[in-house]
Amino acid sequence: MGGLNYSDQFREGDLRDARNLSARRWPYISTRRGREKQKDYAGVSALTAWGKLVAVRGAELLYDGAVVGTVTEGPKQFAMVNTKLVIWPDKVYLDMKTQTVKPLGAELTGSKAVFTANTMKVSGWDDLTEKFKAGDAVTLSGCTTKTDNNKDFVIKAVSKDTVTVTGNTFTACSEESAGLKLERKIPDLDFICESENRLWGCSNADQTIYSSSLGDPTNFFVYQGLSTDSYALAVGTDGPFTGCCKLTSSVLFWKETKLHKLLGSYPAEYSLYTYDIEGLRQGCHKSLQVINETLFYLGIHGVYAYTGGTPALISQGFGERSFQEAVSGSDGDTYYLSAKDERGWNLFCYEIGAGIWVREDETQAVDFTRIGRDLYFADAGGEVWLCDGGREDGALEWLCQFTPFYETVQGRKRYSKLLLRVELGKGSWLAAEIRRDGGNWQECGKLAGRKTGVFPLRIPVNRCDKLELRLRGKGSCAILSIMREFTVGSDRS
Repeated sequence: MGGLNYSDQFREGDLRDARNLSARRWPYISTRRGREKQKDYAGVSALTAWGKLVAVRGAELLYDGAVVGTVTEGPKQFAMVNTKLVIWPDKVYLDMKTQTVKPLGAELTGSKAVFTANTMKVSGWDDLTEKFKAGDAVTLSGCTTKTDNNKDFVIKAVSKDTVTVTGNTFTACSEESAGLKLERKIPDLDFICESENRLWGCSNADQTIYSSSLGDPTNFFVYQGLSTDSYALAVGTDGPFTGCCKLTSSVLFWKETKLHKLLGSYPAEYSLYTYDIEGLRQGCHKSLQVINETLFYLGIHGVYAYTGGTPALISQGFGERSFQEAVSGSDGDTYYLSAKDERGWNLFCYEIGAGIWVREDETQAVDFTRIGRDLYFADAGGEVWLCDGGREDGALEWLCQFTPFYETVQGRKRYSKLLLRVELGKGSWLAAEIRRDGGNWQECGKLAGRKTGVFPLRIPVNRCDKLELRLRGKGSCAILSIMREFTVGSDRS
């Protein structure tokens, strides 16, 4: 049995249409297993996992079903750095140790400060240690007595009311200004990912790639000549960034027709290489999925597999159908892709070992996440599902339409029979339909599974040039084989 093939270059056993099928039993085609709805997750708009499910429900952030903080509503990007689960574009993180939500950036304002060469002592401000720590890169603004104190610097030490820095950073003075502000800034990034314990991102506003300090996603502007420093690099290629991800030891920054690959272990060693290849389609950053060190993604011309050289197109069978707004996930063996085309939404599965596609249904997924062997997704209706519940679904309605049979010979064929061997579960049924030379579909056989087992089905067929077969049913089923017998007649009708 083959997989989905909407193109004109099809082989025997390929599928022209499918619904609720799976290739987990390949070379047989079978129905997929049932899904399991997860309780207490209705209204979810974003989903990820770190040991347990993490979800956004309205303005609530849930960890393992319990509310641990608040965020803004809407879609999110997630990245895990050290023990901090970064949530974007909110610029906050979930501290996995304390189960609390904290901002990445920080700022405090006040009106009084006294400066020496290497200290800033404030009065009337909130506790500085609540917002800042040693090693933070901060910006001071609002100084009017000595404006050269308005600058960027790195905190050496901090107490409740004093910031200590290195060298002769400040000009000594007493400052009284209503606009004094100390701020730890976070860049406005369009896409984020984690690599080698750093938070990486790219900004379309300034066409710049950013990296946080090592192990610290709250600092992006620490430049002290150390291996733990932050990093930033502007690029000059045409077009907006469309996504970023980690692949082995490299960080990949995608555009639709370009790839920027960053290699190296620390800032002084980082090198950026640019490639003209089929890139990541706009709006499909969530289609990026690494499985066994192979990156799968949706480009302008289809789905690609990338291992570091030239991306390989793996969706030739989709023909001229074009997909967008793709979201993907994986259970470690299968690449799941929810994508939209001119006909609507589709949930496809690419069985990597077999190299074939099947279609499950019209699900619009907004996020996938994996815990061990279990793959979960949140759909557009706000429900969270376990993709494979491990049990057959007796209420599942399915369809399997094969590509036309021509037998690659001239003249009309006289089919004597089609013989199918199918495996049906108890209570399941199957109906077979045929269409000759583009005519109407006609039901020509039916099976009911009174008990679980393998059943033959003989289908009589009249003379025709092109024969099409469609199977549909309800409940568990596996198509084991199809045998055709025919004789060749004349080329006259």
